[in-house]
Amino acid sequence: MKLQPKKREYKVKNRVYVEAKYLEQYGFGIGQYIKFILDKKSNQITIVPVTEKEFKKKDKKKSKKDSIIEMIKRVATTTPRSGKPTPVIDIKGEQVREFFAAHEHIEIEIQKGKILLTVEEEVKSLPDNVVCLDEVKAEKEKVTQQYSVSVKEFAKVVNGDQLSIFDLFHADKEEKKGFLNGKIGQTIKDKAIKLISLFSGCGSMDAGFKDSGGYEFILANDRFEKKALKDYHIETYKTNIGDHIIMQDVMEFKEEDLVGKEADLLVAGIPCVRFSPLNTSKSNFRHDESMTHPLVEQTINMIQWSKSKAFLIENVTNFITSKGGAMLKRFKERLPEFGIVTKIIDATSLGSAQRRKRVFILGIKGVEEPKIDIPHLAEYNTVRSAFKGVENAPQQDLYFKPTPKTLERMKHVPPGGNIKDVPMHLRAPNKTFSNYCQRLDWDSQSPVITHVQDDVFIHPNTEEHRYLTVRETARLFSLPDNFLFNKGSLTAIYEMLKNAVDYKVSRFFAKTIKEQLLPILNTDILAQS
Repeated sequence: MKLQPKKREYKVKNRVYVEAKYLEQYGFGIGQYIKFILDKKSNQITIVPVTEKEFKKKDKKKSKKDSIIEMIKRVATTTPRSGKPTPVIDIKGEQVREFFAAHEHIEIEIQKGKILLTVEEEVKSLPDNVVCLDEVKAEKEKVTQQYSVSVKEFAKVVNGDQLSIFDLFHADKEEKKGFLNGKIGQTIKDKAIKLISLFSGCGSMDAGFKDSGGYEFILANDRFEKKALKDYHIETYKTNIGDHIIMQDVMEFKEEDLVGKEADLLVAGIPCVRFSPLNTSKSNFRHDESMTHPLVEQTINMIQWSKSKAFLIENVTNFITSKGGAMLKRFKERLPEFGIVTKIIDATSLGSAQRRKRVFILGIKGVEEPKIDIPHLAEYNTVRSAFKGVENAPQQDLYFKPTPKTLERMKHVPPGGNIKDVPMHLRAPNKTFSNYCQRLDWDSQSPVITHVQDDVFIHPNTEEHRYLTVRETARLFSLPDNFLFNKGSLTAIYEMLKNAVDYKVSRFFAKTIKEQLLPILNTDILAQS
């Protein structure tokens, strides 16, 4: 289910109504005295905080000038379903209604970090900075324009800069790169969070950031895999995310390669094989004498070379515990200017149907302790709900057919069962772990999905003895049905899925990072202006 931002539509004879918890951060706490100024001559509305002394002096009196009306009141409060009091700026009156009557309707969409306004205005011709599209005729009497104003700009009010509500509707000349039917102006686009993605795989992590909006990808990479994957993951990434990915081993990058590719955020899913507790080979990191890992060191290099203001690392949980937390220590040692936090997240806590635990390391420059606040409540999804309507989904017809011996094993496995339910004479001697030959349970959540064919993941229907399809597996990673795996063999596709990041987890981080990073970026923009 895609969450839509809260929208309010302001029509004729309406009022100024701003209700948001974050108003407190910008000096508009509950009970705060505010001055509302409506200047008829310049047709501007301004709201600023005032002191109690000013409040008592004015005492809600009108200005003597006919063209200027001043009113003083307090920020009100409301109690939403959460039960936590929320500040409300609620201003109404004849003059306010007259102001809004100048437009047929004004829709205000409030998001943390941005206020987006859509104003339908009467115009005689299209503005100079708007290109006439085929579906928009110049002779139309009305055109929809949108203006983007950051909350940091709105916060100038706190500092007495007299930012007006009128300014929110009519951006200045530099900001006024109007939207026309959803076409974003270049000035606003340039303010998107610039993102570099490393070890990008098929793009499951990046999909959440792309679909959340507000991010601009400037570079992604992954290397050529000689075995099953080859370059199929690169091609799949291009199909679903974009052409900005390059096929290059991260160890081949040099500092000069990042010139002109400065980023705000770097995301890296460092390959986890050498950190996984399931890896019993001598190549496991815990068997090395070194306390550093070349991929980790190069990832930190890339963070520094790209001048990123934030980074997000994804890996198996053992990544932060191996050798007494040596990897986490390296991030803190080499990036002391970053506040760094870690969180082990089970994807089910964010609404996924798969019990997949991964550790995430979030670092933000100049922030003492970045936040990774998992919601207390999340939608509970089972295998049944994840598979709802999958029969008509794309790539539902792609799956491996079991060998006769594997088919016999499948017949003995009940819902929620595994290889231990199979008679001894049918078991493989080297496949004795309970995470092998697992049948999903309709009304439970899925175990951690690895390679569907190699580890034999069975459809929950006990009358249908088969492997999971490509689409069923993608659904267990919460991936939308328009995320297509149309490049490579079935083995390669399941290899991509095995390494995927849950889409709901990715969407969560796209949102929480945006909330914390945008105010920093907007502050930098204001400082440079």
